[in-house]
Amino acid sequence: MMRVLITDGNERSSLAVTRALGAEGINVVVGAETDRSLAGSSRYCNKRFRYPSAYTEPKGFIDALIAGIRQEHVDFIIPISDMAMQLIADRRDEFPEKATRPMPDQATYETVSDKFRLSKMAGELGVPIPDTVFVENGRLPTSCSSAGMFPLIVKPAKSRTKVDGNWVATNVHRVSNREDLERLFGEVRYLSQNSLIQRIIEGEGQGIFALFDRGAPLALFAHRRIREKPPAGGVSVLRESIKLPKEMADYAVRLLTQVAWHGVAMVEFKIERSTGIPYLMEINGRFWGSLQLAIDAGMNFPALLMKLASGKRFETDLSKYRIGTKSRWLLGDLDHLLARIRKSDRDLNLPSDYPSRWACVKEFCRLFDKNTFYEVERWSDRGPGYFEWAHYLSTLMRGSV
Repeated sequence: MMRVLITDGNERSSLAVTRALGAEGINVVVGAETDRSLAGSSRYCNKRFRYPSAYTEPKGFIDALIAGIRQEHVDFIIPISDMAMQLIADRRDEFPEKATRPMPDQATYETVSDKFRLSKMAGELGVPIPDTVFVENGRLPTSCSSAGMFPLIVKPAKSRTKVDGNWVATNVHRVSNREDLERLFGEVRYLSQNSLIQRIIEGEGQGIFALFDRGAPLALFAHRRIREKPPAGGVSVLRESIKLPKEMADYAVRLLTQVAWHGVAMVEFKIERSTGIPYLMEINGRFWGSLQLAIDAGMNFPALLMKLASGKRFETDLSKYRIGTKSRWLLGDLDHLLARIRKSDRDLNLPSDYPSRWACVKEFCRLFDKNTFYEVERWSDRGPGYFEWAHYLSTLMRGSV
């Protein structure tokens, strides 16, 4: 029986992979920094595996993974987070060759996960990107001085980077004027590295999920974001499968073919409301947060990835999935509602046509819909739901939500 090690057991995408592979009869080992985890609470988890923090003990993290693969007789490893992907890629030659087959090579992964390099490549390939100022090594150009350009978004090139020898998570920042921009670059250490300053695109977030075999597309899936947290843009909490948009799919395939991509990826776009143009936001070269949507709609990306890694021949219709399927992360949706109630439209940077508070309350209360699947809460696998609610309520009582 195939045995797979999945990292980052507290991520929802890790839970989706665990359920998807377990349902196919694959033996799943879930790794996490804690004894108990979201994916580790699933009945499809065969064994839990604890390792040191990837942030504070990166060497210990990789050493533990290598030892775990050997001790547990693991066939393949699936890194879930950017951090796990980066650290494993850095020491890939120390892993059994077979174990890392589901992953792209390091150079390719770094190309698509670096927004600075990706945006330049997209421009060369004719893929639309927002009006962008490329900031090299924190040196702000004078071209960002016009008051009419603001507000703007500042994006670090990488979601995880090293500062003073330590790994840190970066954030996307919104600035309202030149003074705020200069202050931000003076105070935030990771902005001394490459970053982007971009025009804000108002519109709906959409994305292409993909599986590629060394530059050849095997499966494609499209979705749109209905609600996010924070409300103005962030993590999707309610999303829906849509018919594959030809233009957007062509852009995604163009980008991934250019780098001879191997494995799974999610290409994220924002559709500008006023023009209908799909602007590239980023590429996730790993399993993404809304993975469960594709599985519920009939496209089991984790199982397809394992077939690819095993060298099994298979044929897929590039867009064979159910359209109109919705996936709801209930606690994330609750956070969206709480933010909407507690904060003003201005504080949340919401567009003028955003639904009212009352409309958000009514939409939240629509708990049952034949086309909506709950991402974490499942009658057939209740452990993760209990685990997440217990953690959420504990955090709420500490005043952290």
